[in-house]
Amino acid sequence: NTNVGTATVTITGVGNYTGTITQTFSIAAKAASTLTIDPIANQTYTGAAITPAVVVKDGSATLTETTDYTLAFADNTNVGTATVTITGTGNYTGTTTQTFAIAAKEASTLTIDPIVNQTYTGSAITPGVVVKDGSTTLTETTDYTIAYTDNTNVGTATITITGVGNYTGTITQTFAIEAKAAKAGGPTLLYR
Repeated sequence: NTNVGTATVTITGVGNYTGTITQTFSIAAKAASTLTIDPIANQTYTGAAITPAVVVKDGSATLTETTDYTLAFADNTNVGTATVTITGTGNYTGTTTQTFAIAAKEASTLTIDPIVNQTYTGSAITPGVVVKDGSTTLTETTDYTIAYTDNTNVGTATITITGVGNYTGTITQTFAIEAKAAKAGGPTLLYR
């Protein structure tokens, strides 16, 4: 008479009565919508599906995954609001949900491949940039934007990577612009 199913009550006669008689009754599963789910802390984008620990309770009793419920996550990879659906099993039935936030990852954790020295051309120099999150190469406009400064004349130019989408904040990389070598046998200037 504790778990879902058919319970039996047995009446045993005493005093003026003798023998036994039984009666059954059903115990129905409790609706999962009556359960509580502890708040889930904000998570940070990792590039993979995020499945934080979930604590489900029936009153003050903490329930057990697979015995009392199963979990299903949705929208839990990219920045935004993710959802976990709890589906009752065993003594529980139905579903209930909880959401949690996935925050953008700081661009300061990214790496930019070194940029070879460039040669002065008279125009703005915009070398290709390879930005990585660990071993994953990121995509310009989807994951970041690029801005160049001081990238025309000889000296040190700066590239600023600004995170977008699943990334936030900025990271910079510099590269050198070297003087163009004079050509031997070039044009001769005549003065009169």
